[in-house]
This record gives sequence, structure tokens and C-alpha cells, in this order.
Amino acid sequence: MPSVNTNIGALLAQKYLRATSDQLNSVQNHVSSGLRVAGSADDASTFAVAQGLRADIKSYVAVSSALSGAKAVATVAVTAAESISNRLQDVKAKVLQLADDSISAASRASYQTDLQAMIAEVNSYLQSASYNGTNVLASTNNVKTVANIDASTITITAQNVQNMTMTTITGSASSTTALAELNTFKAAIDTALANLGANVKAIDAQNEFIKQVNETVTVGLGALVDADMAKETAALQALQVKQQLGVQALGIANQAPQALLSLLRG
Repeated sequence: MPSVNTNIGALLAQKYLRATSDQLNSVQNHVSSGLRVAGSADDASTFAVAQGLRADIKSYVAVSSALSGAKAVATVAVTAAESISNRLQDVKAKVLQLADDSISAASRASYQTDLQAMIAEVNSYLQSASYNGTNVLASTNNVKTVANIDASTITITAQNVQNMTMTTITGSASSTTALAELNTFKAAIDTALANLGANVKAIDAQNEFIKQVNETVTVGLGALVDADMAKETAALQALQVKQQLGVQALGIANQAPQALLSLLRG
């Protein structure tokens, strides 16, 4: 029944146009943000899962950073130990030179001065093997670093290598004692190098694992919430056409009551 109070066609056209506009707004949000699920209103359960994954990703980044810092601590110690190991070759050579009773007093004094300088250099390397205030080469304090987002840890073992304390060497008998002390010290350095090298290797392996897991979780998050841009673009164009048609349909429906005026004409 025709009516000027209730235009059923216009009401239906408004209903469909409103639905089209809502869909268009949703698709435009997807296109502009690049996300299919940008908030809880889009998909509450998926958004909750995505938030958990985002928290994990940030945690993996924090763990990787901590592992990198721990590696720096161990690497500095390894570098210092390698420098000491290289310098000990010169120390041994100098001790053997001093074992020669045929050298002159002036030469012996010169050799002793050189030896003391080398020992001081070795001790300087040992005490300077510090990164961010941490020295595991000349310390009793182990260093634990977080290794995963479950708060598990990796330990860098403190080596506690003591300073060289050889005194001035004046003869072959003293040289024999000095060589024994030198060999003991070198054994401690070699042990430290082996242990710290293993620590660095373990940290590298764990850091690579964390990075791979982080990448996998990131890909999973993208599959969960990222918008299919090709699909969304096609939908956007279709909805824009649909909206234009809806506006035209509403205009036609609004013209329908005008037909009732003809009933009043003679």
C-alpha cells in the first residue's frame, strides 16, 4: 500500500546502504593498517592470541640482547687470555735467556727489566679483561644470563686466574723454579681459554636458536592477523561500487511518494 508516512523501499535501501558502509569502513581499516585483526572488535579471540605472540616476540628480542651482552663478557675474556698466551712465549724465552750463566751483568740486568715488564703486561691484560664492569677471567663470580623466555639461564664460569708473581731471576736454579711457575700459569690460561671458548660457542648456538624461534613466531603472527592486501583491495573496489549503487537506490526509493501526487491531480 502506497504511503507518505512509511516508505518501505527507502527503509530497505537505508538498511543495505548502512551495511555496505560498515563493511567498507572495515575493509578500509584493513587496507590502511595492513591488519585483518587490528583490535579486539575485529576478532576478540584472535586478537588475544596475537597479543600473547607479540609479548613473546618482545621477550625473544630481550633474551637475544641479554645473550649478546653475555657473549661480549666472555669474548673480552677470551681476547685477553689469547693475548696473555701469546705474551707467555716471550716470557719463557726471556726466562731461558736468564738461565745462561755466561751472560754479562749488564745483559742480565737488561733481561730482568724486560721480564718484569712482560710480567706486568700479562697481569695488566688479566685485570683489564672486563666488559661493563664484569671480569670472568680474574674473578670468582660466575655470570648467569637469561637464555629463553622461560627464564632458563646459561652460565659463564669464572676462571679466577691469579696474577703472575715470579720474582727477579738471577740464575739457572731460579730459572727452573720460574719455568715451573710459568707452566702452571700457562696451564691456567689454557684451561680458561677452553672453558670460555665453550661458553661463547654455547651462547652463539642459543642466540641463533632464539632468533630462529622469534622469526617463526613473527611469521605465525603475520599469518594470524595480517590482511590479504590483494583480497582487501578487490573487496574495497567492489564495496565502493556497491555503495554508489545503494545511494542511487535510496534516491529512487525517496522519489516513490512523489507518485502519490498524481492521485490528487484532476
